[in-house]
Amino acid sequence: MRCVMLLLFNAVLLTCGCKQYATLSPLADPDKPVYDDQLIGQWYGTKQTQDPLTGEKVEVPNTDNHFTFTKYGISGYKLSAVNTTKDTTIEFEAYPFQVGEHKFLQLQRPKFDINEQNAGILRVYYFAPYKIEEDKLYFKFTPTDRLRVLAEEDGVPTVETQQTLLFTGDRQQMLDFLERHMDELFPKDREVKPLHRAESLDLDMADEL
Repeated sequence: MRCVMLLLFNAVLLTCGCKQYATLSPLADPDKPVYDDQLIGQWYGTKQTQDPLTGEKVEVPNTDNHFTFTKYGISGYKLSAVNTTKDTTIEFEAYPFQVGEHKFLQLQRPKFDINEQNAGILRVYYFAPYKIEEDKLYFKFTPTDRLRVLAEEDGVPTVETQQTLLFTGDRQQMLDFLERHMDELFPKDREVKPLHRAESLDLDMADEL
């Protein structure tokens, strides 16, 4: 899962072949929606490049990819992840949910086409804790090995394939598991580089350097 979200939120978009984690049941409760309109808008990562005038390393917007949240239905959001270099877009249905005092985001691909359905592909639910501070969107991830060990200790059912650690229990069991092990799974040092709200960046800088 770390890879799915990392590529999702840092650009490679579901193609890197690294281990993912997800749930078979949705963790966001459709009967008790959590709204977070701070998500709405366009977000960019940043990258380091060399200033041709000073030779110093500077942080500039990474315009190879961007991520846009819009309202979707009554209680959800749609995430469009755009790779501008390959001219590709992947869309996700996104629903915030709460685990104790922590905000999480659940992501699921939209309904599959008939070929994907016939192939038996599951529409699983990816998840990660997040926070928004000062126009920055932060996510945390955890290694699948850590998840697997704690799940086995707690008797939380999983199925593992080469690509995915899939939690097969019900919603409440999974929410209780996450809340119980929040500090072990998602310590402060698990945050990745944030995405930045487009309005807070000088997007022209990426073309100038």
